[in-house]
Amino acid sequence: MRRLDLPTLHILSTDDAVFRRISALDAHRQTRRITDLSELARLADGSLLIFDTAHAQCPAWDDKRWRSWCDQLTVVVASSEPNDAEGILAMDVGAAGYCHIYANPATLRQVIEVVCSGELWVGRSLLTRLLRGVSGKLPAAPAARTHWRQQLTEREIEVAQLAAHGESNLVIAEQLGITERTVKAHLTTIFSKLGVTDRLQLALKVHGVK
Repeated sequence: MRRLDLPTLHILSTDDAVFRRISALDAHRQTRRITDLSELARLADGSLLIFDTAHAQCPAWDDKRWRSWCDQLTVVVASSEPNDAEGILAMDVGAAGYCHIYANPATLRQVIEVVCSGELWVGRSLLTRLLRGVSGKLPAAPAARTHWRQQLTEREIEVAQLAAHGESNLVIAEQLGITERTVKAHLTTIFSKLGVTDRLQLALKVHGVK
């Protein structure tokens, strides 16, 4: 995914309050409002877009335009009534992020920073569901794909496996008899050693998915 350096933030919404709220997130970032879907085709490749799903023209998730937009642009799908099922559909068509359009400003800034860095953003609930979906549907990784273990200590392997199955830091801490702070420290080290940046990438690595 592309890395974007303070790009113009395009906001597809017909809601004046939504536009003003998102525009106020960063005084140094230019914002531009879009009200018609036809304008999306004219945006430069990689442009940053927040797509308000309350827009009257918002298409169904099986509409081929979603894939086209997400291939061309860096799209954050924002919903006033987010749910995991919709989030999975949004990520499946290639969205870079899925969030609550009325999330607090700090969270919205973080969403924008994460997708601009070339990473994906999803909420904790959706991330857990995605991780458990990965671990529940894939066969055991063949020996050739378990080399990641060789880079970690025994304790780090235990933490990595639990995290890759969608367990929270609290649950991991309770199962291993350590503190949450220690779990966080282990995960930081694991991410560094394996060259991943988030739990979803870790899950794919652990389950042998390239």
